[in-house]
Amino acid sequence: MDAFIWDARFDTGIPLVDTQHKQLVEAVNGLGNELMLGDFTEERLQMLFRQLAEYARLHFADEEKMMVELGVDQRHIDQHVTEHRQFVEQLVALWKTRSSIEKPAEAVHGFLASWLTVHILGEDQVMARQMANLRKGLTPSAAFDAEKRSEDPGTKVLLGALSRLYALLSKQNKALTEVNLSLEERVKERTSDLAAANIQLAKEQEELTQLLSKIEEAQQQLLQSEKMAAIGQLAAGVAHEINNPVGFVNSNLGTLKTYVGQLLNVISAYETGVPEDIAAARKKADIEFLRDDLPSLVAESQEGLSRVTKIVQDLKDFSHVDQAEHQRADLNAAIESTLNVVWNELKYKAEIVRELGDIPAVACVPAQINQVFMNLLVNAAQAIEHQGKIFVRSGAENNQAWFEIEDTGQGMSEEVRNRIFEPFFTTKPVGKGTGLGLSISYDIIVKKHGGSLDVRSTPGKGTCFRIWLPVDGKKSS
Repeated sequence: MDAFIWDARFDTGIPLVDTQHKQLVEAVNGLGNELMLGDFTEERLQMLFRQLAEYARLHFADEEKMMVELGVDQRHIDQHVTEHRQFVEQLVALWKTRSSIEKPAEAVHGFLASWLTVHILGEDQVMARQMANLRKGLTPSAAFDAEKRSEDPGTKVLLGALSRLYALLSKQNKALTEVNLSLEERVKERTSDLAAANIQLAKEQEELTQLLSKIEEAQQQLLQSEKMAAIGQLAAGVAHEINNPVGFVNSNLGTLKTYVGQLLNVISAYETGVPEDIAAARKKADIEFLRDDLPSLVAESQEGLSRVTKIVQDLKDFSHVDQAEHQRADLNAAIESTLNVVWNELKYKAEIVRELGDIPAVACVPAQINQVFMNLLVNAAQAIEHQGKIFVRSGAENNQAWFEIEDTGQGMSEEVRNRIFEPFFTTKPVGKGTGLGLSISYDIIVKKHGGSLDVRSTPGKGTCFRIWLPVDGKKSS
C-alpha cells in the first residue's frame, strides 16, 4: 500500500524537479511497504539514510541553481534554502537519535511523508509559479508579490495543518538530539562513579582477605580448647559458608571491570565523532542494561560482605559472645536477599519457584534466620543431581509465620531423616560437608527463637523443610 499518492497537484511543470520528487515518493512508498512486512534491520536503516542524504545533496543543489540562474526574487530563494537546510537538520537529528527512538524507520517514514507534502505543495509550487511568471516577462519582485495574491484558500488550510504536523515532528527530533548530546556527559559521570565503586570494592576485598586470615587464627586458638573437635568442624563450616559470598564478590568485581571497559569504549567512540562507531559502541555496551544492573551489582557485593560479617558474629555467638539483637524483620525480604546471596549455588541446578504469602514482621535476629535460609537453600541445591526445582513458600497461621523450602532432589530415607539434626552427621563425602549446617539451623530456630523445624522427605522425589517462628518472638521461660 502506497502512503503517498502522486497526482496532478504535485506537478510543478519543471521536468527535473518533478522527476526527482517522484524518486523520493517511490522511496517513501517502498519504505512503507517494507515496514508492513517487518524486520527492518539496522543495516537497511543505514542504507536508507545514505540514500536520503544523496537525494538531498543533488535535489537541493539543482533547485537552488535553477532559481539563481532564472533570477528568482532573493526573498523566495532565502526562504526556500532555509527549508532545504531544515530538512538536512531533521535528517541528521533522526540519524543521531535513532537508538533512542523505539521504531526509527517508522519515524523516518512519517517525517518524509509530511515533509514531501508540505514542501512540494508549498515552496516548490511557489517556486514553479514564480519561474513561470519570470518567463512571461514579470520582474522577480513582481513575480514574488503576485504569488502572495494567488494563494488558494483550500491549499492554504491543508498546508497550514501539515506544517503544524511537520513542526511537531521537528520539535520531537530536536528534543531527542539534545538528549543524545547530553549522553556523553552522563556516561562520563557514570564511569567516574563506577571507578569509585571499583576502588571501594577492591578495598573491601582486601579487608575480607584480612578477615579470613583472622578467622583462621581464631580456628587455631579454638582447636586448643576442650571443644577442639566441634570448633574445628565449625570453623570448616564457616569457611565453607564464606566461600559463597567471597565467590560472588570476586565475580562481581570481574563483571564491574567488564562494564567499566564497555563504558570507556563508548566514551572513546564519542571522542571519534563517527556516528557508526558511537552506535556500535552503545549497542555493545547496552547502556540501559548497565544503568539497571550496576546498582544491584554493587548492592549484592555489599550484601555479600555484610553476610561475612554476620557469619563472624555467629562464630562469636558460638563462643558465648552474644551481641545479636532481636528486631522486627520482613522475612519475605530476607529470603529474597538470601536467594541473591546464594544464587551462584542455585542457578546451575534449579529453577526457583516463589510462592510467598502475606506475613507480618517477625521478632527475630534477621542475620541468624538468613543463615538458616542459606543452609536450607544450599542443601536443596546439593540434593538435586542434575536439574530440578526449588519451591520457596511462606505464610502465617495462629500468630506464627512459616517458611517452606522444598526441592525435587534425591530425598532421604527414614533412617537419614531421623539423624539430620545431629551435630557432624552428614551423608556427603569427606571434605564436602561438616554436618553442622542443619544442627546450627535447628539451634537457631528452636532454641534461640522458640520455633520449630519440620521435615518431610520421600526417597527419589525430594525433601521439604518447614520453619515455624512466633511472630512476637520467643516467650521468656
